[in-house]
Amino acid sequence: MSPAKPVRALALGMLLLGALPTSARAQSEIQSWVDPTLGQLIPRAEYGLTYYSGERVERQPTDLQRTEHSFSLSVPLSQDSRNEWALSANVSLQDLDTRAILPDTGGRFPGELWDVRASGSYRHQLDNGWIAGALLTVGSASDEPFASEDELYVRAIGMLRVPHRESNAWLFSLIYATDQEILGGFPIPGLAYLYAPSERFKAVIGFPFTSVEYRPLEPLTLEAQYFPLRRVRARITYRPFRPLRFYVGFDWDNDRYFRADRQNKDDKLYYYEKRLTAGARFDLRHVGIRLSGGYAFDRFYFEGESYSDRDHNRIDVGSGPFAAVQVSVRF
Repeated sequence: MSPAKPVRALALGMLLLGALPTSARAQSEIQSWVDPTLGQLIPRAEYGLTYYSGERVERQPTDLQRTEHSFSLSVPLSQDSRNEWALSANVSLQDLDTRAILPDTGGRFPGELWDVRASGSYRHQLDNGWIAGALLTVGSASDEPFASEDELYVRAIGMLRVPHRESNAWLFSLIYATDQEILGGFPIPGLAYLYAPSERFKAVIGFPFTSVEYRPLEPLTLEAQYFPLRRVRARITYRPFRPLRFYVGFDWDNDRYFRADRQNKDDKLYYYEKRLTAGARFDLRHVGIRLSGGYAFDRFYFEGESYSDRDHNRIDVGSGPFAAVQVSVRF
């Protein structure tokens, strides 16, 4: 039995902790570079559009309407059964229609928040069956991306997969990120264990990521994942037949950016939200489409060095509905 899906999930957790502060809703298949099977990467492009209704900004005479665009492209450069080289690029934009003011420092709240990044990855299978991998990401998350070096970030991951018994594995990692909320700029080691006793149950237990996947019936899958420090993802998926899947879920997410004219260069502009989601996915060999919608709540922005500063320059946004569409193409 192949442990590929839980290993992908582990890497996603690591990337969300240290290398990718993007929303958990963008995580599906983003980092398949850690699949234990080498030499099967395919070029892939993906575009997503999410629309949030305009909702009231608390304590200010204005609303906030948000439209989110995301685009990603991944291309293998060279690959065989023992080695893989790949490049990827990702661009996301929060387009914000609001007249909100930053309450503590003054000034208009940004109308656009960008995250633009490029990554390179390499994986190698050793003679003993262990797999070593590395990922380097350079990007800028800001209302004015690449305005200066203060809006840049660097993130890196090193990983070693050590098989254990028939289908289990130890997963060692080392994470470095200049924009990490906790211990930013310092390498953080990780250790997790992949436990896959059957095709119906798989779990990754450890740090920096925990995941459980259970399939009580062939068409039904239950998933729960935790990404430190404040990210949670839960899904119930039903597949009536192979190309079509329906799902419901809950997400607790956050993003972070560097405003170009912030007063403290160590500050980040954080966005937090929780979501109840329902949707459908239809995946053919080369094209996939996902339609979803739901209700977003407990939404707020703040600016500070960490979550403990969440009352500084805080903007609370009312709860409301959202709708999303995502199209992926595999070449």
